[in-house]
Amino acid sequence: MPLVKSLAVILGAAAVFIAVWNYVRPRNVAVDEEWKMRSGTVKGGARLVYFLIGVIVCVLGGYGVTGQPHLAALASIGGVFFARLIERRKAATRLELLRSQYAAVLSSMVSALQGGLSPYQALEDAVPSMPRPARDIFAEMLRQTRTGTTFVQAAENVLKATGWSDLKSMVVALRIYSRTGCNLVEVFQHILESNYERQNDRRYVAAVTSESRVTALMLSFLPFFLMGICRVMAPDFIAPLFTTLAGNVVIVVCVIMVVVGNVIVGKMVKGVAGDA
Repeated sequence: MPLVKSLAVILGAAAVFIAVWNYVRPRNVAVDEEWKMRSGTVKGGARLVYFLIGVIVCVLGGYGVTGQPHLAALASIGGVFFARLIERRKAATRLELLRSQYAAVLSSMVSALQGGLSPYQALEDAVPSMPRPARDIFAEMLRQTRTGTTFVQAAENVLKATGWSDLKSMVVALRIYSRTGCNLVEVFQHILESNYERQNDRRYVAAVTSESRVTALMLSFLPFFLMGICRVMAPDFIAPLFTTLAGNVVIVVCVIMVVVGNVIVGKMVKGVAGDA
């Protein structure tokens, strides 16, 4: 058993070292990462803070539930997943905010186009009145256009860099306009109507899938909650789970099953929601 404890401590320390190195090591900067760093959506310092907070939470939680230092050290691996979870939540929140602002962006563009401005002039006129972070994204689009990139290509670059899928409709509209000279006001008005319908669909899908998300979250914490309760109320009964090799294996298997279950549920929910 001392060998198992030592191995767990070594694995925990190795996981912490690898994760910290992964966050602070120099790496090549892709186009989308360059945009994210310029717009302030990716910060290496924030990543490291999230990771350290995750390690502390997991270590304290692991020690509080098991009372064993080697299991607490092994739980530090969860800091990696905690940091990624926080980053994904922040990115999802930002994307949802952008989606909610798309209607305002289109309305501003339509108003400017109806005034007789070209698409570039309309965007230049509309950007100052746009809410953030949409204003930052379209300001980047203007910046690229001023440096020699075509208007359509700048829109495609911003779409690729930000992952804002709603911009696909605008890119298609601008591409058609550049080739055929269509009535861009009517196209944008049609996109605006479609956007309202998509927003309603997103709210419906979020309401339908919320129960699955809550259920998965509760079931994920339930085993560890019961372990903690048993450790307080019946320590002799639960002790073999924390102090024997077989018990430690059961805990590891339980953690793996919880992680796999959450991954499966996440893929199922994503499959239902898609990009609605």
